[in-house]
Order: sequence, then structure tokens, then C-alpha cells
Amino acid sequence: MGKKLESLKTGWYLWLFPIFALLISAYLFYGWVQESGTEIKITFDDGSGIEPEKTEIRYRGIEIGSVKKVELADDNKSVKVHATLIRDIKGIAVKGSKFWIVRPQVTLQGISGLETIIGGTYISVQPGKDDAPEELDFKGREGSSSKDPTEDTATYYLETPFVSSISVDDPVTFRGMKIGSVTNVNISKTAQKVIVQINLAYKFMRLIRTNTLFWEKMAVQAKLGLLKSEIKISSFETALRGGIELSTPDNPGPMAKSHTHFPLHGKPPKDFEKWNPVLESK
Repeated sequence: MGKKLESLKTGWYLWLFPIFALLISAYLFYGWVQESGTEIKITFDDGSGIEPEKTEIRYRGIEIGSVKKVELADDNKSVKVHATLIRDIKGIAVKGSKFWIVRPQVTLQGISGLETIIGGTYISVQPGKDDAPEELDFKGREGSSSKDPTEDTATYYLETPFVSSISVDDPVTFRGMKIGSVTNVNISKTAQKVIVQINLAYKFMRLIRTNTLFWEKMAVQAKLGLLKSEIKISSFETALRGGIELSTPDNPGPMAKSHTHFPLHGKPPKDFEKWNPVLESK
């Protein structure tokens, strides 16, 4: 009887070891979770230059997170980036935060994103409001500005069999003045044409009529003849980046609604320089 009691006492002590091991494991796991930070997902149209364990997320030039995984979205039309934010960072994983890819760009205003040549492409962020609710899934974009070019603008779509030099952020001009920009270039659902999305400030909506014509703006245009030759050189920005020009004939149609589709022509219409319609808001 005494031996059985002694055996039971010894067995009870042996159970302490797995209990202690379980408690230690739970403590270490809790610490790992606390140190691992917040996981978020950012969807981009293009993931060029984004690399797992290399691409940083920065705010005001300081690293606040990093990319852990990059994969195609379920629709195969975009890229989903899985990233982790530093644990102590607050106010980033909230509704209203904006993420964009920073790459080197050359424009008429200068060169931006030059630091990416050495350090590589990175993702920049503009935090949402402090009292905003938590958000873990974001729609990112390309560009060097925190302002979304589609905010407070009207959207139109231009369709063409192919494009020669149109890309995101290219200018949209009217009478040589920039009134908007290209915000997206993509293949149509049937893959039979290219859809170019442009966004214009609301104050310029009166310029877009149902019979407005759009065409790709060439850097150099030449007219050669036996007695007269003419060469036109567009702006420096157009020479670098291309662009889209628009004009409306002398008998303008009604104002076109936002999200209207138009054909995008490869060259300007004949004698469009002589068009001078009255385009008032109605």
C-alpha cells in the first residue's frame, strides 16, 4: 500500500513538467504575436519592382513595415501584396489610409523617386484619420503623390485597338492646357481593345460633349509638301511621356455624362485647329 501511494505522488510531480512547458510555450507565442505587428493586404494593378522581404513600406522616409508575400489576385487582373507593419506603428491600418508605389519618374517639373535607383522600389503611405476604424485590406496605386487623382474628378473611358505611348499619369490637354490625366490603362474583358481611363476636374466637364474627339498627342508632327513643309514640336513633357489631346467641333453636342466611353484616335482630326465652339455649362 505504501509503495502505491509513493508511486502516485511521484506520478503527480511528473505532470508538472508538461504543464510548465505548455505555459512557457503559450508565453513565447504571445510574445511573438505582440512583436509580429499588424498584417495588411494592398492590391495594385501592377507589382513590378515589389519583392518579398525586400520592399519596404515607408512613412515620412522611415520604414514602418515590409512586404512578406506577393501574389496574383483571384481575377488575375491585379496583384495582392501581403505586408506586415511594425508593432508600435498606430494610425496606419485604418480606413482612409492610402498606399502607392514609388518608382523613379521624369517629368517637366523634375525627377522624382530618384532614391529608388539605389534602395529599390518602395511603398509609401498617407495615414487615415486618428479616429478612423480599423482596416486591413487596401487598394493601392502608382504615383509620387499622396493625393488620389480620381478624387473630386469626372471619369471617362477611351477605347482603342492599341496604344503607342500612353501610360498612367500622362497629361490630358485642351488647347495646350492640362485639364486632367490618365489614371489607368488596361485590356478590355474580351481582349479586343485597350481601355484608357482619364480623370478631369469637375470644372472641365463642360468641355466634354457627346461629339468630342480624343487622340494621342505626338511629340513631333510633320506636314511635308512640294511648296510648303511644316514641323510642330510638342511640349517637353509630351516628348517624354506622350499624352492625350481633345477638341470639340463647332456644333457641340450636349455635355457627356461621367463614365461615358469614347474612341481614342491615333492622330488629330483634320483642321481641328479651326474649331472654336462655345462650351458653356448648362
